[in-house]
Amino acid sequence: MHASRGIGHAQDAGWRWAPVALAAAFAVSVLPVALLGADATSEAWDESTSHLPAIRQFASEWPRPDLVGYPSATAPGYHLLMAIPARIGLGVHAMRALSGLFGLALVLVAWRGAARWAGPWLGAMLVLPVALGTYVVSGSAWLTTDVLSVLLGTALVAVVAWHPPCARTFLAAGTLFAASVAVRQTNVFLAAPVLAAGLLGSPAGRAASPAEQWAGDEPRAWSRTWGATLALVPGALLLAAFVRAWGGLTPPAFRSMHDAGLSPVAPVYGLALVGCWGAVLVAAMPTEAMRAFRRHAWAVLALVALTAFAAALPESGWSKDAGRWGGPLWTAVRALPSWEARSPLVIALAMAGTFVLSVLWIRAAEVGRGRMATVVTVSLLAMFAVQAGNSQVWERYFDPAALVALAWLAAMGIDRTRPHSAGRLALGAISLAAVQASISAVTVWLPAFRAQEP
Repeated sequence: MHASRGIGHAQDAGWRWAPVALAAAFAVSVLPVALLGADATSEAWDESTSHLPAIRQFASEWPRPDLVGYPSATAPGYHLLMAIPARIGLGVHAMRALSGLFGLALVLVAWRGAARWAGPWLGAMLVLPVALGTYVVSGSAWLTTDVLSVLLGTALVAVVAWHPPCARTFLAAGTLFAASVAVRQTNVFLAAPVLAAGLLGSPAGRAASPAEQWAGDEPRAWSRTWGATLALVPGALLLAAFVRAWGGLTPPAFRSMHDAGLSPVAPVYGLALVGCWGAVLVAAMPTEAMRAFRRHAWAVLALVALTAFAAALPESGWSKDAGRWGGPLWTAVRALPSWEARSPLVIALAMAGTFVLSVLWIRAAEVGRGRMATVVTVSLLAMFAVQAGNSQVWERYFDPAALVALAWLAAMGIDRTRPHSAGRLALGAISLAAVQASISAVTVWLPAFRAQEP
């Protein structure tokens, strides 16, 4: 009896202290840069030339801001929100600290999702790569739309993945969908997980695989599909209003950069990033990964082969004119040889990304979490597809959401029937966190403080 009480106390302490430790790691990574560092990164440049001017413009134009002629390529939600503290007199550094809370919230929401399945401490380890990721750190240290956008999307996916598709769920999802589209128009991809949840909760959901059947979807009814559809209407109308006012997918000043044509390489590039980062997690548990692969070998091989074919079609070599630049992966692509404007590295990593997603989904399905894994996977793939509408294929648009999805999918495969899986996954998570911290050191921390040296 006393032993069980001790175990319970230790578990309670984990739920209390794991998020505190994760929040402390995030704060140490972000606050010195935001408050003391020099403006020596691309995010700092975006702040000074785009987002801070837009915030100040809206603050000066309040309560009738010009939602067409402002200096940002994104929807105006973030700038309208930050115009409130700007209007009451907060300085840049104070606004940075305030905006950094969106990054902290993203880390904690991601942790809560991972801890739901993996427990508090392993959940914290799985989300540590998010907290130390270069685009979460830089997007939180300077005034950018990136982190708030990912936060809203992450919260929406958590709502529809973890909760039964009822009226309350769709009300929350609809509110988050409208808010996310107000911050960044490409967040229209979030319609996919909402509709997926509605379909899985309808009679059509009975046609899904046995691994995707979930008691929370019962009793199945078509009203759940209609509920999902109706939840998207306010956000869709808001996006339509923006497009009509702008005369395109972006405000007019940025049309030549972000709305100059499709980028068919975007879905391939997204999968390549999943392969790059997910391989670190999967490599830590090779026996378990191969066991999952062997049980569904032909299906996985077919998906990988299809990915290879699709990845070989669009140009995937580095090209600044074509928007294929910015970030560690494009830097590696530029350094390595390409064949007819196609990068063997991107193609190989995209194949690896399909393998990683397949293995992580199979692991989750084997312990009865296939339905949740499907919603998360659909969300990630939809984001990759929608990014094809942006002429710029920058890593910052993909990385944070991909790292959150990998943490969640890996956590879903944890079960008490796999006693050694948690330790191996913890090793992989720490390794990936070390990789992300190294990249942040090179791209954020060192530039921010080296620029101050005399």
